[in-house]
Amino acid sequence: MTRIALNGLGRIGKLALRDLCDTGSGGEIVLVNEPYGDTDQHALLLEFDTVHGRWDADIASREDGFSVNGQQIRLTREKDIEDIPLIEMVIDCSGVFKTEAALAPYFAAEIKKSLSLHP
Repeated sequence: MTRIALNGLGRIGKLALRDLCDTGSGGEIVLVNEPYGDTDQHALLLEFDTVHGRWDADIASREDGFSVNGQQIRLTREKDIEDIPLIEMVIDCSGVFKTEAALAPYFAAEIKKSLSLHP
């Protein structure tokens, strides 16, 4: 199973995480990087969404991240993508890295797949 890192837990990141956890498609999300907020805040905002409503999932905050339906997801708070402990696949939801040049650190880290989602 592909291990996935998600960079950015704003509107797009939350929706991507929710979809991947609900459908189980694509692999296992093992890491989320979001430089702002703490684990309690992220767990709360994942569960209660003002647009999509309450997520019917078992979400719990932990010291080093949170869990969704028992799946442990580590939370890091890095601002530079060079500092993110990358996995096999990265879904970038930060909205910052929109060009191939900006995504170069992912490629330099020999990530097998990188997907950039932004509005």
